[in-house]
Amino acid sequence: MILSLSSLLTLTLLGLLVTVPQVSAATGLVCIANSSVNPSSCPSSPPSLSAPVGSSITLAVNIQGSDSLNGFDIAVQVDPSVLQPLNITVANSVVHDPRLIVAQSTDSSTGIAEGYIIAGPVTGNLFNILYKVLSSTKGTAIVFQTGCSGTSVPSTCVTVVNGNTVDPEMVQTATFGGTATPDFTIAANPLSQTVQQGSSAKSAITVASLNGFSGTVNFSLPAMCLAIGCPSWSISPSSVFVASGGIAQATLTFTTSSNTPAMIFNVTVTGTSGSLSHSVTVSFKVVQAPTPDFSMSANPASQNVQQGSTATSMIVVTSINGFSGTVNLSSSAPPLCPSCPTWSLSPRNVTLPSGGSATSTLTFSTTTGSPTTTFVVNVTGTNGNLSHSTTSSFTIVAALTPGTVCIAPASSTSCPSTPLMAQGTVGGQLSVAVNVQNSPALNGFDILVLTNPSVLRPVSDSLNGTVLQNVFVVRNSVNSTSGLVRVAAVSQGSITTAPTTGRFFSITYNIVGTTQGTYILFPVGCSGTSNDNICVTVTNPNAPGGVDPENVLEANFTSTAPPPDFASRTSPSSLTIIRGQSASSTVTLTSLNGFTGTVTLSATITPSVKKGPGVTLTPTSLNLSPGGSDTAILTVSTNGGTQTGTYTITITATSGSLTHTTAVTVTILSRH
Repeated sequence: MILSLSSLLTLTLLGLLVTVPQVSAATGLVCIANSSVNPSSCPSSPPSLSAPVGSSITLAVNIQGSDSLNGFDIAVQVDPSVLQPLNITVANSVVHDPRLIVAQSTDSSTGIAEGYIIAGPVTGNLFNILYKVLSSTKGTAIVFQTGCSGTSVPSTCVTVVNGNTVDPEMVQTATFGGTATPDFTIAANPLSQTVQQGSSAKSAITVASLNGFSGTVNFSLPAMCLAIGCPSWSISPSSVFVASGGIAQATLTFTTSSNTPAMIFNVTVTGTSGSLSHSVTVSFKVVQAPTPDFSMSANPASQNVQQGSTATSMIVVTSINGFSGTVNLSSSAPPLCPSCPTWSLSPRNVTLPSGGSATSTLTFSTTTGSPTTTFVVNVTGTNGNLSHSTTSSFTIVAALTPGTVCIAPASSTSCPSTPLMAQGTVGGQLSVAVNVQNSPALNGFDILVLTNPSVLRPVSDSLNGTVLQNVFVVRNSVNSTSGLVRVAAVSQGSITTAPTTGRFFSITYNIVGTTQGTYILFPVGCSGTSNDNICVTVTNPNAPGGVDPENVLEANFTSTAPPPDFASRTSPSSLTIIRGQSASSTVTLTSLNGFTGTVTLSATITPSVKKGPGVTLTPTSLNLSPGGSDTAILTVSTNGGTQTGTYTITITATSGSLTHTTAVTVTILSRH
């Protein structure tokens, strides 16, 4: 439990969350009681309490006969001129350990005490409030604050919950010291604040009903000074109507000028209703408005530049405290050696709107002979007496020697000396590798490969054997319609050693068309790549711009149609024959790839026995036209003496140098 005491005391209590079975939605009673008389229950009627001035009295907030609950939020209000709340305790609470006090408040100016507890049983003490008795001349009602919504009692700040359900409750209040005189309180939020010269500030003035007060409260403010630079103040509205148990608000506005003195001004707001009068004082600390100014920064503030390359840094000028105007820019002078770098600013002045920013580009240019060292460029911005600077450093590094990214045979892990000349036959497949050779160190790549899909149609790719370690695939797409393959991958936490040679990935194509020559290439149209606008990007976190320079080597592909041929098949391919009977199978020959000609047929049987089945082919030759087919009949005959068993009949089809075979399995069974 954490407990602190001041004019505002804060406590929140969390208990172990317990699920309580819900039976019926009983309406309980939340009450205020004398803790010494009713420590954990409610009295039969509202109690009237008393105690000597200067002494303390402890009141109990109890619950009785309530439905299951696992939390509550309750606010108790008194006249603070009669009873001053000191603290809240939960020593006798129905919420037992383990519990955690998260927040509690006792406000000695408004007389409101609040507690919040999760997971308590249905009946018992919720919390106790310790008050100090301040007056013996008037009494006060001890009530639950009003003006809350979504609570257990309409418009009353008593909320008892059961999970997501608000339990219905009734309330019973108490009185102290006899008759409670209707009154009101007045408070300000915030009570103090800081205001810049030339600005204004507001404070909410809240009037709250006490002991059933109802009426109009008129506001008055102290007179304002009339000297030049004095602040002014006003309140709106000038009067409010407060309903019994309610609150009303007005707004106090404090306005300064650019020459208002930097000091503290106290404005007392007095609220009057008949003979009742209360005040609250709000403090405004006027401070000097900051001087309009600007700031400067460089982005990036440091970078590497390859010999022979250029780099840029954006100089950002930003308005501060409402600055507006033109800022003139200048830079430190470049060194005067023959191969030293040069730099320039464009534009050399920028115009800032109030609260805005503007940029200028610092361009740093090197030659192939520029020294490999770091140059710091100082950029200064001035406007009248205002002057600020920023620096941008450029470290010149030796130019990286480009490697080569290539299309290579699938069996290779390096690049050929000349472009690959791949060949294939329609109906087959082609596999190629995308390799890298003699590259600077690298940790990833993003590569596109394009083919003519009417000739080479990509079907898959693979990172098996890739040179990257701990591979994370960023993108992998194979588009058989466009012929485009894209693979992007990075090494997680590692970088290769230069020079790097190995495989990036491989691609498999279906060969679907003939061609006298087509390219397997890296398409163009990409930016920020390793080679101009060619879509090959090899990444290296230590290279300028994070990209290695690379040459590319593409490939050429030719394909031919397959030679004329024919195919043979039998149907059915197996026969079962009862001895003494016969059966047949159809032999079908089909022209392939434009085959035309005569095909001769022959048949052999194994095993060859004296009393084996008879085999005949009709006809023994067939004439095929391009794309056509023809058939012959294989007849297998037996008699009563044919030897039973299984035979294989092989049909051989021959046309010139082309020969194809097919087989029929024959099973001879005895007659039963």
